[in-house]
Amino acid sequence: MKWKASALTLAVGALCSSSVFALSQQEINQLGESVGLTYTVIDNSQDEWRTYRAKITLNNQGAQALPATGWSIWFSHIRQIPTVYNDQFTITHVNGDMFKLEPSSTFKGLEAGQSLDIEFDGGDWQVAKTDVMPNWYFVSEHEGVSVTALIESTNNRASGTVPVKPAEELPFVAEFTTAEQWKRYNSASLVDAYDPFTAEQRFERNASLSELDNLVGVVPAPAQMTLGSDNLTIDTDWVVVYDAGYEDQAAYLAAQLGLEAVSWVKDSAKTIKVGWGKVTLDNEQKWTEAYQLNVNPTDSTIKVAASDAAGAFYAAQTLLQLVDNGTVPAVEIVDAPRFEYRGFSLDASRNFRDKETILRLLDQMARFKLNKLHLRLADDEGWRIEIESLPELTEIGSRRCHDPEERTCLLPFLGAGPNGTADSDGYFTAKDYRDILAYADARNIEVIPELDMPGHAHAAVKAMEARYHRLMAENKPELAQEFLLTDFEDRSEYLSVQMFTDNAMNVCMESSFTFVDKVVSELVALHQGVQPLKTFHFGGDEIAGAWKDSPACAAFFANNDKGITEPGQLSQYFVERIAEITNKHGLELGGWEDGLMHDGKVYPRAAMANNQVTGNAWQNIWEWGVGDRAYNLANNGFKVIYNHATHFYFDHPYEPDPNERGYYWAPRYTDTRKTFGYMPDDVFANADFTRAGVPITKAEVVEKATAKSLEHPENVAGLQSSLWAETVRTSEQFEGMVYPRLIAMAERAWHTAAWEAHDAQGKVADEAARDADYNRFANLLGQQLFADLEAEGIDFNLPVPGAKIVAGTLDANSAFPGLTIEYSKDNGTSWHVFDAANKPAVSGEVLVRTVSGQRSSRTASVK
Repeated sequence: MKWKASALTLAVGALCSSSVFALSQQEINQLGESVGLTYTVIDNSQDEWRTYRAKITLNNQGAQALPATGWSIWFSHIRQIPTVYNDQFTITHVNGDMFKLEPSSTFKGLEAGQSLDIEFDGGDWQVAKTDVMPNWYFVSEHEGVSVTALIESTNNRASGTVPVKPAEELPFVAEFTTAEQWKRYNSASLVDAYDPFTAEQRFERNASLSELDNLVGVVPAPAQMTLGSDNLTIDTDWVVVYDAGYEDQAAYLAAQLGLEAVSWVKDSAKTIKVGWGKVTLDNEQKWTEAYQLNVNPTDSTIKVAASDAAGAFYAAQTLLQLVDNGTVPAVEIVDAPRFEYRGFSLDASRNFRDKETILRLLDQMARFKLNKLHLRLADDEGWRIEIESLPELTEIGSRRCHDPEERTCLLPFLGAGPNGTADSDGYFTAKDYRDILAYADARNIEVIPELDMPGHAHAAVKAMEARYHRLMAENKPELAQEFLLTDFEDRSEYLSVQMFTDNAMNVCMESSFTFVDKVVSELVALHQGVQPLKTFHFGGDEIAGAWKDSPACAAFFANNDKGITEPGQLSQYFVERIAEITNKHGLELGGWEDGLMHDGKVYPRAAMANNQVTGNAWQNIWEWGVGDRAYNLANNGFKVIYNHATHFYFDHPYEPDPNERGYYWAPRYTDTRKTFGYMPDDVFANADFTRAGVPITKAEVVEKATAKSLEHPENVAGLQSSLWAETVRTSEQFEGMVYPRLIAMAERAWHTAAWEAHDAQGKVADEAARDADYNRFANLLGQQLFADLEAEGIDFNLPVPGAKIVAGTLDANSAFPGLTIEYSKDNGTSWHVFDAANKPAVSGEVLVRTVSGQRSSRTASVK
């Protein structure tokens, strides 16, 4: 402890001992400006994996003492805090990730210029800066009203904006400089194998890559591509000519090329012809999303023959990638997708993504031939879609602020601060949503809305409680209960994965299903006339142990015709009821894998009324024996989307480094190369490492699996990647986490590579061929596609380069050959472009970084 009580502090403490003492807004503002707060992880290895030690340091940098009472500090924290090693303070869990720090009666105040440490134990571990949420704030009760003030030292805005790099966004989080800080555990029985990469290690990891000259290619790779030796140039004399039914695709292509689209032209030279044509691959005719593209310099024509309008659109995307300053190589391409479902799921609930960000995303999804946008519009921390008849859903559920009763807003989860932020607050109006639908539809992308239920429903639960209280105050009890999701007499105690105590709709109350029917009805209406709704995704994941002590459920158990007698049966009952509701509206049903099973047992597919029910298989931590869930669902009649967290969860960091953004609960990190290397035809062959970094084999995974093989491959619909937004607050951060990993996933969803393993055929992966193919892919990104993304304002992730010094000469390389690498010999004061052909002589410490436009990567040091 670093403070000593003074007479002034003791006097302030005596004054503050009155139970009615409070601080005014001006006084609490002064505390927010003058009290510095630092968060330091001390040791993750103290208790194997169960707890870690950390400390909060308060530093009074102002002219006045911090009073002994009259205030509390509210903050977001993703781990439980079971023990505080300072009897002057208590830390209490409020709900979700919200906690409250309060002085106890033994605290006597903190004199100006002094500091103190509050050590505590947290649950599990924290090995990255982004584990710590920003925007802590003071609260005091002044004249019966809560007054709040942001603790400025925890503010994640710098010069009015939120930085992309965690070290710049979260400067109050102390550096991770020891293995005890950056490893999750380190004991005789459990060792974390991961350390941050050094510049030299990155250099070795990139060693298999080399810059390719005169590279011509398309991402994702076409099924068949024959490159000629000549090329042609598209100038303003060219026109796009279309057949009936292909007008929109021709108009899109013409607009991108600055040309005119017409239905007929006299001279066939200098024409891009877009129309129907038979597409055959491997002696099989392809009827959906397939195309042929022929660029013929001899007669100055480009021909697109497509099986449908979507195929013509994708041919346009291929052609646009091949155009380089108006020049196009002679090429013949025959192409069709590997999977019918090629998706990306976006969490717009934890932190909001505005319409403009979604539209930019849709453009890039279309470019790389993805066709499903799974939009998560409701979760514990936010409701993001306007439902006109239930205004509280967005009035309360889309906003965060300091309201402990959550009558006017949700609590400021995930570091939103006392008044929320532009990133934590917001929702899609009906017009916004229909604009998104129209934009997606024009790009052959189906929007699949998800409203997670019955768990992950805190925002909806509190919104409907606010509606209830409003209508009860208006003496309208029947209306008040119409859409209520809460049994107020329920005494069940549970804690969700995200530490909520009240995030499950009560499935024993008929009003919960009235609510679902209402919101589904309005979603159907929102889609009508723009892009008719086909599938409703109900989520269903991570349901905590709710409903055990609910009078409403006790009454339901005693009187139902379903044979339901205990809480463990309620999840299946809920799914079957949701299936009935959605089927009534002519919809298919989607859910996360754990929403379609209980205790490892898949629910009967026949009990669900929909023609098709799709499950997103996500939880595949190899050593847990859950990697077979995808096969289990498919073998039991469900359509399955491979959404595996080890390869396709882009909320995970790119590297095992404390200064990288993201959670790391499935793999420690996922880089673009890992995503590119996913093999859909042999799920278990993707096993590489345990969470601790221990190598694990396919044989080990199969041994633990219940479903050891895929019996119904026809039930695999496709691939999907996901971005969960707990630590992702801005569009710039979002795009950095998504790109380029999304492009690698698109490659696997569209194109079957010859090097892939195939379980049913007994084929193993060809590692050398995979390395060569990845080199092609990485070069296309580094030399061509990244420049296009930069020009379009897409803030793709810039990898930290590899580097080493040999005999006084600097050598450096990139994970994407073609990206610009810079080095500094004066600790970042000046930077110079690295030229591999003229490697610079250096001495002492050198910094390296990747740059693109005005943006730069994290720096790395090499000596």
